[in-house]
Amino acid sequence: MGPKKQADGKKLSQNGKSGSDGNILNYVTHNEGIKQNPPSKNPPPKRKRSVNSTPPLRDIRKRQTRDSLLISNKSTEEEQEFTVNLGDGGKEHVVKGRTHDSIYNALMARADIRARLNKEKGKEMHLLGKKGIEGYVNLGMPLKYIPENSHFEMKFYKVNWNRKVGRHQYESKGKKCIIFYVVSFGSRWENNARYRILWCQQLVKDSSKLCVFAPEGETIKDALCKDGRFHSCLEKKEWQLRENKKYRPSDHCVDNLANRSFEVVVKTKQPTKAGDCSRNEQSCMASEEGQGKTYHYFKRTILDLYPDLKKQSTVIDKLFAKAFAEALEQGKSRSAVFKLYRENFGKETKNSTLIKVHKRLGVLSDSVGFIQWANNGNDGSATCFVLHDKYILTCHHVVGHIVGEGVDEKDWASIISHCARVTFSYEDKYPKEDSWFSLAPWFEISDKDLDFAVLELEGDRSLFRAGLVELSYPLPFNGLIYIIGHPDGQAKSADGCTVVPVFERKRECHCRIQRGQKEVCNNVRCVSEDRQCIHMFTQRSFQDVINNPNVVTYDTSFFFGSSGSPVFNADGQLVAMHTAGYKYEKNKQLHSIVEFGFSMVAILAAIKKKYKAWYEVALSSLGEDAGSCPGEHEDFTSAYTNDIEMETLK
Repeated sequence: MGPKKQADGKKLSQNGKSGSDGNILNYVTHNEGIKQNPPSKNPPPKRKRSVNSTPPLRDIRKRQTRDSLLISNKSTEEEQEFTVNLGDGGKEHVVKGRTHDSIYNALMARADIRARLNKEKGKEMHLLGKKGIEGYVNLGMPLKYIPENSHFEMKFYKVNWNRKVGRHQYESKGKKCIIFYVVSFGSRWENNARYRILWCQQLVKDSSKLCVFAPEGETIKDALCKDGRFHSCLEKKEWQLRENKKYRPSDHCVDNLANRSFEVVVKTKQPTKAGDCSRNEQSCMASEEGQGKTYHYFKRTILDLYPDLKKQSTVIDKLFAKAFAEALEQGKSRSAVFKLYRENFGKETKNSTLIKVHKRLGVLSDSVGFIQWANNGNDGSATCFVLHDKYILTCHHVVGHIVGEGVDEKDWASIISHCARVTFSYEDKYPKEDSWFSLAPWFEISDKDLDFAVLELEGDRSLFRAGLVELSYPLPFNGLIYIIGHPDGQAKSADGCTVVPVFERKRECHCRIQRGQKEVCNNVRCVSEDRQCIHMFTQRSFQDVINNPNVVTYDTSFFFGSSGSPVFNADGQLVAMHTAGYKYEKNKQLHSIVEFGFSMVAILAAIKKKYKAWYEVALSSLGEDAGSCPGEHEDFTSAYTNDIEMETLK
């Protein structure tokens, strides 16, 4: 509490709780008729003037509508109480305070709550409304805005940022207070993908709303930025509040928001300067996204950890640089090289797909999941799919992104369970909260060399999707294949690709590629007989950069966030899991060179060999011969662990 307030040299309160916020209600008695209660014989002049100069005081005592949480009708001398569960066996502790006191000050008046807070050093205290009021309340909110008989659950979450933990300090100044609600996660304006808006990501995992209060006349932006729980990005970014299909700019005042719920929608793409970008809007956005942080691809420094991957990046880089140089010497443009690719590889890719294949892919797509995580500022997404029953398959490097760098693998299971979740319903709009599955604290089946990891779903098993493991089939040597995933964190989509067999690379351009890679890989095996992967050129990878504005959209479509996507042949059989890809930048646009996934047969063989007990129980339906194939080896060596950014070709 603040220092004791005095008037004319006399203390207003023996307890030092004088209502130092300057609210005139502090000096009003409890009786209905103010005029019927004459003041004491020698009242302080200041108090007398305050009472006599406030004719509307009687109106304050009128009962409000029961749906409104606007300014309370209670005198500041009255007490308000609520109950709170401290996590001690369901006991409900009664907390009392004067109506102008903050929730925090009322809590701190209890010795048992102070003792509990002292035990939670380094953690932030939150109150989750369970009765009377919704969501997480701001601890700086005055008690007079809490409905009677309200009940809360106290929670403590670790603070992982170097910031001052604060509460919205409310100064009424005679203004009404507006109470409204904001969901715990935001959305991107451009694609409706989730966007972080809170400091404490555990509040997001709890899927509860935040109860926000602000004085009448304050802007929406000020209300959230002063709240103390919202990320500082809201001070810098342009954003709006969304209620169903209605959008409210953040510079609007809060007056009409009482008791309504909203979602924050952030505009993450800032306008580019004139002349900086001559390509289309999609190209600009893709380039900007590629320059940012997050989870879309490893930074180039990661290549130092994977020598073979760095070698292949260098090979492809030199290959195209040489091809462009030779083309210029012959009087050809760089675009002619791409034209040559298009002529040779384009004939291998059919632009039409049978309807029965579309239908088949639609059924298979039900088992493809969107895995998302938020771990102390490390946010990201990728793709996974149901292997069998409650088990899903994704890439080992995806799990590495979830847990972050420098974490002991024995702690991975707990972090995965707390930070990641999976949905199979992200096909159009961002899924609702009730469509997500949690992950169990279990991480036992994985292989860094073949870049796979098995995770376990938690929840109602009747809602789990069908497993795909029984559809496993050896790699095709040619023909069409299809990838289903969540590229760039977007809604689920499918993409058709062509397997490029080495023996059909006839022209000079193909020979250059073959010469550049002959000691590195072919379409089935990489480097040695021990590694099995599938190499794919997509049907639009070689379109002219200048004349085709869609090429950047495609180049990014199955790189970022698509690791862990299942790969099917034309008959709908599961042949691989998408693992990685190469891209390079030319004329400030990103292009796909090659992308690949590891064979499902090789993955199952590795599981059967390394984790036989689990394999025989969890995948018993596959039989004895499953997981074995020509080329099952002692070791599987791999350096392919993500989408790799190559240097710009000038």
